Amino acid sequence: MDKKRQRHAEIEPASAARAREAADRADRGEIPATAARAPRLGEILVAQGKITEEQLAIALEMQKTSGRRLGEELVKAGFVKHSVVSRALRIQRRIVFGALTTLAASTISPHLHAAALKSQIAVTAYVPAQAVAQVVQQPSELTITDADIARGYVDVAIGSQLRVTSNNPAGYVVDFFSRLPIFTSVRVSSAGGSADLGPDGGAIIERGRQGRDLSLNLWYRFNLSAQVQPGTYAWPLAFSVRPL
Repeated sequence: MDKKRQRHAEIEPASAARAREAADRADRGEIPATAARAPRLGEILVAQGKITEEQLAIALEMQKTSGRRLGEELVKAGFVKHSVVSRALRIQRRIVFGALTTLAASTISPHLHAAALKSQIAVTAYVPAQAVAQVVQQPSELTITDADIARGYVDVAIGSQLRVTSNNPAGYVVDFFSRLPIFTSVRVSSAGGSADLGPDGGAIIERGRQGRDLSLNLWYRFNLSAQVQPGTYAWPLAFSVRPL
């Protein structure tokens, strides 16, 4: 075999050797974590605020005996819906693709000039804004007396106590919906201020509130309608939380 053909025959084994060396470096942890390991499914779901760390720990413990995939375990436990797991898996696959591309780039021959390595590979994962709320305490009923009707309103000093988790730096919105036509308006107050809602409800905005288990305490003044009678009524407001 002449020298030209001999050099050609040596190219493929050398490339394969570099690939094996890169894989071994990843196993030994010598390649940065962003290239060696993409975020796990549970880490993505916790970052999105879809599950708590406690729920993840429960699912991982159950997985030890069931042998199911983590996503299946989370759905079976009722922590998330199947569509949420599928969306997180798609995000994970995009991150894995980017990590593999970065790993391949790291195996380029060191003899190449450094200027050829200046291009950057950007890997982004879109995490949609989320806000969820848990009711810690809230009256189940509203009692209206003759004195309240004569005064025209009833105050609820100890109202709703909520725990809100939001990943949106801008804050979140609490939407209120009327369940009973017993008031003409209601003033909802929190530590951040107050807002007057109409007979059909309305919304309050908590700006700049981001994090896990944010405390939100609400108290109310219901301005009573002229037709309301004394008695005990079901709690007249429902609510939902969404990112701002």
